[in-house]
Amino acid sequence: MNWVLLFIFAYIAMELLTNLAFHFIVKWLKGSKDSKIQRRREVFKGILERLFLITGLLTGYPQVIIAFGALKIGTRFQKNNKVSNDYFLIGNFISLLVAILFVFLIPKLIS
Repeated sequence: MNWVLLFIFAYIAMELLTNLAFHFIVKWLKGSKDSKIQRRREVFKGILERLFLITGLLTGYPQVIIAFGALKIGTRFQKNNKVSNDYFLIGNFISLLVAILFVFLIPKLIS
């Protein structure tokens, strides 16, 4: 029974942290059109993409490569809205990364 409470607590904590991260990401993406900020955004996306792929592969989920390709293709549909595409890509990578980490860590916390 304790593992159920641990799972619920961990899930709620994960959701709160993820939603807090999304709050700041939205503010950051709607920021200035300055080229320096744009470069930082691109670097952040690259780091997040690699972190997502490495985490997925190291935890035994090779399907992350398929998800990665699908997300990259998904951002090509709306070329006129850079903020929307960035939010879509970054948000999905963070959501998938958090889900992978959650699935990987929960069995370790329960045992």
